[in-house]
Amino acid sequence: MIISIIPARGGSKGIPGKNIIPVAGKPLLAWTIEQSLNAKSVDSTYVTTNNDEIAEVAREYGAKIIWRPESISGDEASSEVALLHAIDHLRKEKKVEPEIIVFLQCTSPLRKKNDIDNAI
Repeated sequence: MIISIIPARGGSKGIPGKNIIPVAGKPLLAWTIEQSLNAKSVDSTYVTTNNDEIAEVAREYGAKIIWRPESISGDEASSEVALLHAIDHLRKEKKVEPEIIVFLQCTSPLRKKNDIDNAI
């Protein structure tokens, strides 16, 4: 099984709400979700978040949600910590053991159509 994990926390101080701000007609996060869902190799797409609005957008665009605890959602929390939490959650709570994990940053949405599949 190949899954993608997209970290998207709420509470950005630099650009408040940046992950769901419209960019070229849709929320920033939506671009990465759609790219993941359109990748032929990816079986499931997850967004790890601590924010209801981000979760709503993620669901609207077809991603599954992993709720991230506030203790790893602040300005000092790294994306890697969120990734490790998501992997642990999938293994323990969902009994999912991914073969490959694709780690996608929603703040870097400029990918060509086949970039994800080619990387895999």
